[in-house]
Amino acid sequence: MSGRWKKYSVILLLILIFFPFSVGAEEVAQPPQKEDDFRVHNHSTSITILNPLDGLGEEPADDGLIQAVALSDGSFGVIIKPALSYGPFSTRLSFPLKGRFTFDPFDFQFDFSDWIPPERGAEESALEYALQLLHHYSRFIQALQFGNPYDPIYIRYGKLLGPTLGDGALINGYVDRSVGLLTSKPGLNLMIDASSLTGVQSGFHFLVDDLFDPTMKAWRIYSNPFYEKAHLSSLQLGFSYAHGMRVVDERTIERHFFSLDFAHPLVEKKNIKSDLFIDVLFQGFDISIPQEAIGIRGGINGRLGRLFTYNFALTAPVYGNYYASFFSNEWAIEHEQQMILPPGSSRFESLISFTWPKQEIFFGAKIASDLTDGVFENTRLFANLRFDRFLFNILSLDLRYEKLYPNERDGSFFDELMALRMVDIQALAIIKVKPYVISLGVSLAYDENTHLTSTIDAVVRIVLL
Repeated sequence: MSGRWKKYSVILLLILIFFPFSVGAEEVAQPPQKEDDFRVHNHSTSITILNPLDGLGEEPADDGLIQAVALSDGSFGVIIKPALSYGPFSTRLSFPLKGRFTFDPFDFQFDFSDWIPPERGAEESALEYALQLLHHYSRFIQALQFGNPYDPIYIRYGKLLGPTLGDGALINGYVDRSVGLLTSKPGLNLMIDASSLTGVQSGFHFLVDDLFDPTMKAWRIYSNPFYEKAHLSSLQLGFSYAHGMRVVDERTIERHFFSLDFAHPLVEKKNIKSDLFIDVLFQGFDISIPQEAIGIRGGINGRLGRLFTYNFALTAPVYGNYYASFFSNEWAIEHEQQMILPPGSSRFESLISFTWPKQEIFFGAKIASDLTDGVFENTRLFANLRFDRFLFNILSLDLRYEKLYPNERDGSFFDELMALRMVDIQALAIIKVKPYVISLGVSLAYDENTHLTSTIDAVVRIVLL
C-alpha cells in the first residue's frame, strides 16, 4: 500500500508543479526587442541566413575559438565561442564584442550594449527585473545539454529540434523554424524517468519553444497505475497538455489541447520499443475543456535506440472543429481552415525522424492524407534535413521538400512521388571554405504542369579570424 501511495504522490506533485506553470507562463513573458546586425541574436526574432553575422562562430570549438567580421561602413564584430564538455554535460557559449572605426578622422569605438544590464523600470518588481536580467544574459548560451533523449534525466536548453511528446498526439517531431540556421533560441526540452522513485515505469516530459516569450509549451505525465494487476501491469496511462499561438491571415489564433492516452507495448527491449496506443483529444479556447472540439486518435509508435523515432496514426474528430495541424509547421499554412480536420473525415499521418541533439542534426519525413467519404485527399509529403552546426566544419544546411498530391491522379503513389509536380524544394546552406563563408538560398517550385519557378540568393563574406 505504501508503494502505491508513493507512486500517486509523485504523480500528483508533478501535476501541481507543471500545470500552473504551463497555464500561466504568459504572465511573465517578455516582449521581443529589436536589434541591429551586430547584436547577439535575440532569441525571439527570426533571423535570415543572409544576415552578416548569421552563423558566425557557430562551428565546433576545435575550429575558430575567436572569429571576426568587418563591413565596409566601419562596423566590426568579434565573437569568442568556447565549448565545454564533461561526461554527459556539454555547452556552447557565445561572447560578442562589436564596435565601429573610422580612418578620417581616426576613431575607434566599442559597443558594450550586450554586456550592460537593462534599466529597471520604476514599477518593475524584483522578480520581473530578475527575469529581465536572465533573459538578457541567457543569449550568451547557445546550447546546454545533459544526457541524451530517453536517458533517466535529459535536459536540453536551446532551439527545439525534432522532439515528440509521448505518441505524438499533440507535439510530433516539432522543429522550431521561427529562427534560421545556426541561430539560438531559449527553448527547453526536459525528460525525466521517475521509475527509480515510483518503482514502476513513470515520468514526465516538458517542452517550451521560448522560456521568455513562449508560443508553444507542452507537458506530459505518464505511469503504469495498474502494475499490480497481472493482466494490466503493462498498460501505460498518460496525460498531456499543450498550449500554442499561431499567426494566420494576420490574426493570432490561440488554443489549448489536452490528451488522455492509453498505450500497450508490442515490443519492449533495451534499445527497441513499440507501443499500440489510443488517445482521447480535447480542445478549447482556454483550460475549460471540452469547449470547442473532441477527437480520437490511435496507432503505433516507437523508437530504435535513443535517436530514431516513428509513429503511424489515424485521427478522427467526433465533435467540433479540431485543429489537427495546429502545431504542424511543416505545411505551408495560409488560411485557418487548413489547420482544421472537418467532422466526418479522418487523417492518416506517419512520421519517422532521426534526431541527434548534441550535434544538432535532424532528419524527419512526414506524410499525411485526409480520408473523406472513403476517398483519400489532400495527401502531402514533407521531408527536412538540417545540420544546425557545421558538418565536418564545412556545411550547415536546411533542406526542405514538400509535395502535394493531386486529389485525382492516374498513376500510383510512388509514380506520382517521382514526378516533379506540385513540389516545393527549399535549401538554405552556409558553406565555409576559409577565409570565405558563403550563404546560399535556393527555392524551386514546380506547379501542377511541372513548370519551374526558381530563385537563388547568395552572399559571400570573409572571416578575419
